[in-house]
Formats: sequence, structure tokens, C-alpha cells
Amino acid sequence: MRRHNDLAGRRAFGEKQFLTEGQFLRFAVRPEEDRMTKRQKTYATFETFEEQLAHCYFILHERFIANPQLSKFWTETAIAELQHASILRFCRERNLMAEADIDFSTVDHVEQLLETVKGIISDIEVSVDEAFYAALLMESSELDDVYQKLIGALAKEHRPLIDSIHADLRSHHVAFADAAERFCGDRGMAEAFRNMSRRVS
Repeated sequence: MRRHNDLAGRRAFGEKQFLTEGQFLRFAVRPEEDRMTKRQKTYATFETFEEQLAHCYFILHERFIANPQLSKFWTETAIAELQHASILRFCRERNLMAEADIDFSTVDHVEQLLETVKGIISDIEVSVDEAFYAALLMESSELDDVYQKLIGALAKEHRPLIDSIHADLRSHHVAFADAAERFCGDRGMAEAFRNMSRRVS
């Protein structure tokens, strides 16, 4: 049988030319592009977390509207969280992303804590101590640690900006400590926030 009539042989040859899904993805998306996509997703995820936390603090502003000073405090903390989200977006949009290894368990834990906080503040009768406890859950979580890792790429070309961000983080926790001391019945709450301000690099 002549070679060009060898249908079985031609079919076998053709089968060797098909790419597996893995091979196709490897050719279609270069490894550095894939890493970039993962980093962008990480940044976008934590932008969303910061925005959700800001929303929680805005709700607490409404919960304590009868106490102008306490209500103002929650507004200021909400704005600080929105600034964190904006900085992460700035890093992502300008490709100033750190190669931080954030595992799934960290993302999952922060997400679960946010759901717990949402549950606490959904109660229209939430107490001051409960509100600060909810805030402490988030402020002492991995959220700030991840934020500091993700903005690390700014250190090389934007040193004044990152210095200002770190100063703001310390002020953020000091403000929580001062407010807890002023408004909470639990004195230990203020010390917990004060200890956090010392952890900021």
C-alpha cells in the first residue's frame, strides 16, 4: 500500500499534532504573564477586602450617630480603609506589585473574619464594646500584614509615599487605642490596639 493511502498511519501522525490543554495554556500564556495575572488577582482581592471593611466602619458611623465624637471616629477609620484600597489599586494599575506569596488560607481567614464582623455590626443594638471588638478582629488579622507586603514594591521608587503610608498605619492604630480608651468599658481593648501600632514597620 502506498504511503499516501495509509489512512491508519496518517491518523496516528495527526493525533500527535494535537496539543493537550496544559500544552495549549503553556504556549498561550507565558509563565511571567500567568504570575502577573495571579498578582493582579491578589491585589484586587485585598482591595475588595479593604473596601468591605470601610463599608463596615461606615455602618458603625450610622449605628452611633447619636454620639457625634464616636460617629466621627468611625467615619475617619472608614476613610483610612478606603485609602488602603486606593493604594493597592495604584500599585496594581501601575504594575508596582510585590512578589508576595499570599496563600489561600490567609485569604480565606480574612474573608471569614469579615463575615463575622458583618454579622456583629448588622445588629442595630450593637454595643460600643462589641463594635470595637469587631474592629479588633480585623485590625489584628492578616489584613494589615498583607497590605504592608503588597505595598512593599513602592519602597524602591516611592520611598516618601511608603514612609507616609507606614506613618498613617501607626496613627490609625493609635487612633483606635485612644478611641477605645475613651469610649470602651473594656480597658484591655485600648492596650490591644496600642500594641498593634508598635508592630508597624
